[in-house]
Amino acid sequence: MAKMKRKRLASNKPTGQGHKLVWFTVIIIMIPVVIVGYVLLTSMGGQNRPVEGSRFSKTDLDPAITDSSISSLETSLTSIDNVEKASVDLLSATLRVHLDLVDSATDDVANQALDSAYNIVNDQLPIDTYFTNKDGSKMYDLEIDSYNYLIDDTHTADGWTYLKLTKTGASKGPVTDNMTTAKDPELASQLKAASDQIQQNIENAQNEEDGQ
Repeated sequence: MAKMKRKRLASNKPTGQGHKLVWFTVIIIMIPVVIVGYVLLTSMGGQNRPVEGSRFSKTDLDPAITDSSISSLETSLTSIDNVEKASVDLLSATLRVHLDLVDSATDDVANQALDSAYNIVNDQLPIDTYFTNKDGSKMYDLEIDSYNYLIDDTHTADGWTYLKLTKTGASKGPVTDNMTTAKDPELASQLKAASDQIQQNIENAQNEEDGQ
């Protein structure tokens, strides 16, 4: 008896449809991966470059303070009584004047040096022109430090004198602060007592550990 051959039925499903679906899925997945990778690469490439920008417009800081003006100021400031060294620098649109006085200088001497320095700055760089904001434009800030020494092993805080004069472009006039005197003595005393107590507790704990 002859065997009957089975006929294979042809599939109606297109053979390429599955491949298209796979490629479509891969593309969908790769889109966010490519975007994230690009962001990471660009951020890593810019790590060693500073972010450049300015808070001043083209109409600000006009007239500008020049290097020659700074040099002239330094020369004039050294003539102030009791000043051993004077330096001037311009950073972030702030003119900073540093007066290093004799070690024996008192608050009164430091205050007189501040007044003299402010007058010299005003003579060479008028305050109303260089350190006072105009309509729609910003100008420079001014800081003047007057001190007798920096505290170290040979200079204690007991005789330390440090005054700071500040004149911003937005303020009407200068303000002088005594950096060695607390504005709230009672609060400063409480903080010092708390700090001393913490230090004492640390020393006691250390002594107990050493004694074990």
